[in-house]
Amino acid sequence: MPSMRHGTAASPDGPGTLPSRGVCQQSDNPLNSAPVQRALFIALDEWASKHKEPPKSRVPKLKDGTLVPPLPQSGMGFPNIPSPFADTPGPLVTYSGLKTTRYHFDYGLAFYETGIATVNPPLFPFTTPSYQDDARNGPIYPSFIPKTDSDGNDIAGVRLPDVTVPLATYTGWALRRGAQASDGCEASGQFIPFAKTEADRAKTNDPRSSIEARYKTFGDYHRQIVRAVEDMVEDRLLLCEDVEAQLTRLMQAGLVRGVPQPEGGVLPAVQLPRQCSAGKNKDRHDDDDDD
Repeated sequence: MPSMRHGTAASPDGPGTLPSRGVCQQSDNPLNSAPVQRALFIALDEWASKHKEPPKSRVPKLKDGTLVPPLPQSGMGFPNIPSPFADTPGPLVTYSGLKTTRYHFDYGLAFYETGIATVNPPLFPFTTPSYQDDARNGPIYPSFIPKTDSDGNDIAGVRLPDVTVPLATYTGWALRRGAQASDGCEASGQFIPFAKTEADRAKTNDPRSSIEARYKTFGDYHRQIVRAVEDMVEDRLLLCEDVEAQLTRLMQAGLVRGVPQPEGGVLPAVQLPRQCSAGKNKDRHDDDDDD
C-alpha cells in the first residue's frame, strides 16, 4: 500500500492514537492496512475457490512513471516540506534517497547468464565500507521507489482513504535524529501534518495546501471521505463491516486536524454504501432459498 510504513500493518500505538515520534526525525506513520488486508484475504479465497477475478493490481510501474529512481528528489516528487521540529538536521523534512544497496555477488563465471553457481558461498565483493551505492564494490542492482504527488504521498498502490482525502503527508520511510541522524529509522514511516490554515502555511512557506484551503466545510470533507470509502468497497478493498469504523475514524481525524465543525456540532450518521445494502438483501434471499 502507498505511503505505508515498512514492515508492519499498523501503528505501534494502536489505531486511533496520535502518532508518536520515538527516535525518528518526524512523527510515526499511523496508517493501518489491516482493514484492506481483511478484504484482500476474502478476495484471495474467492479467487482460489470460486475463480472470481481478484482486485486489479495497483503496483507502481516503470512504464507509467509511477516507479522511479530514488534520486534526484525532484524526479521522485517529494516536496520540500518545512519540518515541524526544531531539532531536525535542517529546516526541511530531510529527503536523502537513502536505501539499502544490493550488490551482485560473485557466484562464479557466467552465473548471471546460466543461473549455475560455481562459487558458493559467493565471494565477498566489498573492497571499501559503504552503506550507500559504491561502484568500487562491484555491480549494483538498480533500486526504484514509488513516485509521489505534490503532497508527498505515493501515487500508485492501494490508496487508503487517508491518502485519497489527505490530512497530512504519509511516508513509508523515515530517518533517525540525534547521534545517528539521517540513518534509516526503519518500520516507522512519517506523519507530517498539513497546516491548519493558510496563514499558518504561509508562515513556514509550506508548499502543501492547508486544511482550510482543501476543505471549506465539514460537508466538503465528509463527501470526499464517503466517496473514497465507497470506492474501496466497490473495488473489494474494504469490507462492509469495516465501513462504519473507518468513516467514524476519518471524521474524528478531520476534526482533530482542523476540518471545520459540522453544522450543529453533531457528526452525521454513517450510511452504508449501496453495495453493502445490496449484499444484505442478496444474503437474505439466499437464506430464503435455503429454507
